[in-house]
Amino acid sequence: MKKIILVSAVILVSIVSYAQPKLSLMVAPSISMNRVVYVEDATGDITNDGSKMKFKFGLEADFMLSETYAFSTGLIFAPKRAGFTVEPVGASPYTEDYKVHYLQLPMTLKLFTSEIQPDLKAFFQIGFKGEIKLHDEAYEDDYVLIEKFHLFDCSFTGGVGVEYGAGINTILYGGIFYDRGLVDIVKSSKADGPLITKMDMLDLKIGLKF
Repeated sequence: MKKIILVSAVILVSIVSYAQPKLSLMVAPSISMNRVVYVEDATGDITNDGSKMKFKFGLEADFMLSETYAFSTGLIFAPKRAGFTVEPVGASPYTEDYKVHYLQLPMTLKLFTSEIQPDLKAFFQIGFKGEIKLHDEAYEDDYVLIEKFHLFDCSFTGGVGVEYGAGINTILYGGIFYDRGLVDIVKSSKADGPLITKMDMLDLKIGLKF
């Protein structure tokens, strides 16, 4: 693990020293959802409880490696929601929802097309996001299914978008992106068996690059 962190740091420093970043501010209306894996037993079943609208915002930086390739990173505040439907045997089903807020550090590769219209380019973006939990809280005080969430998460991210040159040093961009969680976020719960939950988000990103 230490070797991976060291190699990643060396690569990041090399990229930063090679290319000057283009900074941008972004916001993203997002749909937050979670996948639940639980082996149904004699006491009942647990599944996910739909999705909820959230809003991401943050700072992004593109390090241009060539005219068509860029390493993209940043710091993004990502509020998420984990929802559960509990179906106990012999009792009525009920739901529990939890707020889980993260600070995301994306490490992605962005590939640009040539101009499809004057000052208009399409791009494709793929990579990973490391995530640090900033806060978690049950929506109601009597929600007790989840006892603790893990401090870290990691997700695969990918999407497509367009950039429009609105001025000499100003670029507007937008796109659709999907984050798929790779790590179980539940550290401990009151479920009778192993409860695995992974977080996903679907984003409509809008940004201003300068």
